[in-house]
Amino acid sequence: MSEQEDVTGRDKYILVEALSFTVEALSGLPIEHRPDNNIADMKRLLEEFVKHDAGLAQVQLIAHRRLGHVLAYGKAREA
Repeated sequence: MSEQEDVTGRDKYILVEALSFTVEALSGLPIEHRPDNNIADMKRLLEEFVKHDAGLAQVQLIAHRRLGHVLAYGKAREA
């Protein structure tokens, strides 16, 4: 991404959050529907972003917590 323009001014932040959410969601699918190769590649991308930027590592942790809140909120609304 270093050669590309930063479209939003926070592209890596958005990508880390989106990839974190997506990895968690796809990992929860039944094995026959789980795209394991894509999940593995997404995890590799996340690792690359995070190992070069401690701030992005924090974003990843926050994304995991936020996803927990989103899922809990969804379950509460269903009840």
